[in-house]
Amino acid sequence: MPLASMMNRDMYGIIKWCTPSIHPHVSRINGIYDNDISISYHSLGNPSINTGIFKKAHNLASIAYQSEHTLFSVNGSSGSNFIVLRSLSHQLKKVHMLAQRNVHKSISVAAEDYNIDINYLQPHYDQDLQIFIPNTIEEFVDGIKKHPETNVVFISNPTYEGLSIDLPRFVQRIRKINPKIVIFVDEAWGSLFPFSDKMPTSAMQAGADICVQSTHKQSSGLQQTGMIHWQGKRIDEKFVMDSYKSLITTSPSFHLLASLDAARFLMQTQGENIINDLISVADKLGNELSKISGVKVIDHDFITKKYSQVRFADKTKVLVNIKGTGIPGYEIAKNFESEYKVILEKYEAENIFFIAIMQNTEYDAIETTKRLKECIEKLSKKNKRSKIIFPDFPLEIKKSLSSYEVINRNIISIELKKAIGLICAEDVVPYPPGIPLIAKGEIISKEHIDYMNAIKRLKGLISIVMSDDKIEKILTVK
Repeated sequence: MPLASMMNRDMYGIIKWCTPSIHPHVSRINGIYDNDISISYHSLGNPSINTGIFKKAHNLASIAYQSEHTLFSVNGSSGSNFIVLRSLSHQLKKVHMLAQRNVHKSISVAAEDYNIDINYLQPHYDQDLQIFIPNTIEEFVDGIKKHPETNVVFISNPTYEGLSIDLPRFVQRIRKINPKIVIFVDEAWGSLFPFSDKMPTSAMQAGADICVQSTHKQSSGLQQTGMIHWQGKRIDEKFVMDSYKSLITTSPSFHLLASLDAARFLMQTQGENIINDLISVADKLGNELSKISGVKVIDHDFITKKYSQVRFADKTKVLVNIKGTGIPGYEIAKNFESEYKVILEKYEAENIFFIAIMQNTEYDAIETTKRLKECIEKLSKKNKRSKIIFPDFPLEIKKSLSSYEVINRNIISIELKKAIGLICAEDVVPYPPGIPLIAKGEIISKEHIDYMNAIKRLKGLISIVMSDDKIEKILTVK
């Protein structure tokens, strides 16, 4: 029993700076095995059609998150994104969506499945910090003018690293251009927002039409739990409910759903104090880490001053540049996990990334710093290496086809050097940064090929998700 044994044996003594964030005092469900039950318990109601006790829980959540309607999701924001885009494709008949480039893969896959046309804005990417920077509000405005057929605007706010735009102003500007446009926000990383004035304005508070949240990420829901919130007349409830009952499993875990109810109650009654504690722990971690030689903690104010469109940087997140150590982020993160029992949220080529979660304490911050200092010192002695140069991420987008149109074309696998100028027939996504280098239906440029060849030379420090894991061939439209 490799998985069961690991869960019972190896999950103790670990310091986690990653999701899920579970508060020690959140209400817990007793007897997970003894109390497991299904919708055969008819008097409880049915979550997929929003009846009984589930409807009551949903209504209480809508009050807490300041929406008109809320549904619980047991497949995270990934499943919620499919539900929302299916409902919009049925309601609007044909969806023309304007989006930032930093979309979750569930958005691009759902768009392909539901014949949704996506026009991406040219992205902003800080090559030094190796993070996606939000587009400006005016770039969205110009995008709508360039694509007047747009009937849905999609934005991921905040970004993975916690960067948020002025969302109320964003909504106002979009409404001024075209009041019929649906504003859809992927707020996976923003489930804390409604509960503290130290957080940005949430999507529902800002007046967006519909949003998805990953409650498990930072708000005490069990792993893979999330919520869908919506309001106003631009969203037709019957289409959302039809997609919800069609895509949600008919055998949902009542324990996962109940954890969402408990998370809502926790945040509604204690959210402000919890968020203050998270910020305090993150501050402690940042202050301690900054004492390590070669380590630079990125100041939140530095980002907001450098990029005027970034109105807020989430202070529960700590981005650390380790370029001065001469050791790649991947190597530090891997060694930190295997040798020191500290798990990071993610790593970049020259960064490591921490999220303060509800389990963390100031002791964790001190102990993590002690272990990281030792880890870096050992790796520095062990590996004497020449300076590693990471390639700049290409940003130009040239769309030829929508992704769903590619399916019906003849597709071939071709050597990289012969692919320049051809239409890409797959999504090519480097990790980090997790942003599509090329999306299905876009033109492959020389810059794309040069970047991929440079990644190969780094020998695993950056991986690319594509059909050929050797990065020698790419799928194209014949």
